[in-house]
Amino acid sequence: MNFIKKINFKLLTFILLSLLFSINVNAQKRNSTFILVLDAGHGGHDSGARGVVDLEKNIALDVTLKVGKLVKDYFKDDIKIIYTRKDDTFIPLHERANIANRNHADFFLSIHCNSARPGAYGTETFALGSDPKRANSNLSIVKKENSVILLEDDHKEKYEDFDPSSPESLIGLTLMQNTHLENSLIMAKAIEDNYINKDKRLSRGVKQAGFLVLWRTAMPSVLTEIGFVTNPEEGRYLASEEGKNKTAESIFNAIKYYKKRWDLIRGYNNNYEPQKNEVKELAEPEKPVAGKVFKIQFLVSKRSFRKGAPQLKGLDNVEVVKTGDLYKYFYGSTSFESKRDANLRKVKARGFPDAIIAEFPTGDNQNNIYFDNDKNKTDIYRIQILSSQSNLNENSPLFKGLNNISKVKEGNLFKYLYGNFDNEENAKNELEKIRKAKFPDAFVVLFKNGNKIIIQ
Repeated sequence: MNFIKKINFKLLTFILLSLLFSINVNAQKRNSTFILVLDAGHGGHDSGARGVVDLEKNIALDVTLKVGKLVKDYFKDDIKIIYTRKDDTFIPLHERANIANRNHADFFLSIHCNSARPGAYGTETFALGSDPKRANSNLSIVKKENSVILLEDDHKEKYEDFDPSSPESLIGLTLMQNTHLENSLIMAKAIEDNYINKDKRLSRGVKQAGFLVLWRTAMPSVLTEIGFVTNPEEGRYLASEEGKNKTAESIFNAIKYYKKRWDLIRGYNNNYEPQKNEVKELAEPEKPVAGKVFKIQFLVSKRSFRKGAPQLKGLDNVEVVKTGDLYKYFYGSTSFESKRDANLRKVKARGFPDAIIAEFPTGDNQNNIYFDNDKNKTDIYRIQILSSQSNLNENSPLFKGLNNISKVKEGNLFKYLYGNFDNEENAKNELEKIRKAKFPDAFVVLFKNGNKIIIQ
């Protein structure tokens, strides 16, 4: 509780100094360049979270440097970028904030990766503050990030007996939240909006919590967790060049949005011209797809599983449809493409890598399930034997000796189809043989007018 007493006393002093500091700095910097501090989390002997592909410190640094390059290329000299680290160096939390304070930064942005159980995934962005509704759920993340101080020498003196595992210490930090909270939340929301609308990521939301690295900064600041490196799918994505580039573009868009607001408030002119092939800024609100409902088919089995069965791997609100002697399991129901994609990522992350997106037309014929991306316009019956993320050749042993295999790519999946039948009866007769001999979960599909319709 000594920490609380100290911080209560310091609260009034901090507020008064902040006001004086703000007035003085704003007067001096009326026509100055916007100063942005980019902070790549962890580094050196502090590796951060250990991901399925790479360490948090490496991914965070790569994304931070990509953000900096995008900002520099777009804004030229309108923004001065300062990095807390540009290589694999350990920088104490208090020094990261000091870098920003010494340079009179206008914004401090810290980039991290998240970690938890393998099924956890999604982005989230934090401002310094207290959100009672989410205090418990945020606590584990805050403890993890703040525990970095234990790697520093003399951390008790530097952080005034702050205990990273103590809820009381976290409460003390959030007493100083209000000075820059509004602007911090504007940036945090812009970042999460871009993760959703541009990068089609699942957002866990904008949150408030007691991060030490934000507490020490004397300007608006946020900490963004760009995803879970411990999730098999998201970890691979974040470690890939595509994932790093798209994540950096989302953060850059948010910076651009915030900078334009900053200019308008101060009466500055935005003289910079849009760049060629410029990534889009904050997207318009997403509209539902007319006439369609999307669900995720994640399991086909001859068994009927009860709610909560271990075979469903924790998925709830599961819909079961019986077709012939097969049970098909669907998760989620939405007309929004972003939610559809997020549902697919969630299902795959839970342990169903071959899950697929099914389209249910609204109105009539809602018992049919349509799949996109087949261009065949004639009525042909085929047997789908296999669905995989791998692009197999026609001689693959996974086909178990079958010939006349065709292939259709749907999203990230390849669907492998056997035979061409001109009527449903012939297809079903062959299906019975295929199921008994080679592929028990095979089913018949009809290609009709460019749509793929599951028959059985």
